[in-house]
Amino acid sequence: MRLEIEGSGGGQWLIPLDSPGAVGSADHEVAHVALDGVEFCHLAAGHIAPREAAAGQTGDRDAIRDVLYAAASLSRM
Repeated sequence: MRLEIEGSGGGQWLIPLDSPGAVGSADHEVAHVALDGVEFCHLAAGHIAPREAAAGQTGDRDAIRDVLYAAASLSRM
């Protein structure tokens, strides 16, 4: 899955979903989600719910949901 954080300090990351040892690959991208940098910070801090976070989403909705919920769980670490 491709996670795109827009704005200053943002970027794009390919997140492997298969296993902890997997490597993300653009050839096997199942979804793409784009968030504003401030929005991602609010998500990671637990200030907004994952279902309210993603501005742009395409592809596998379950994969997107899993990654957004994982990001939101960072606030509990």
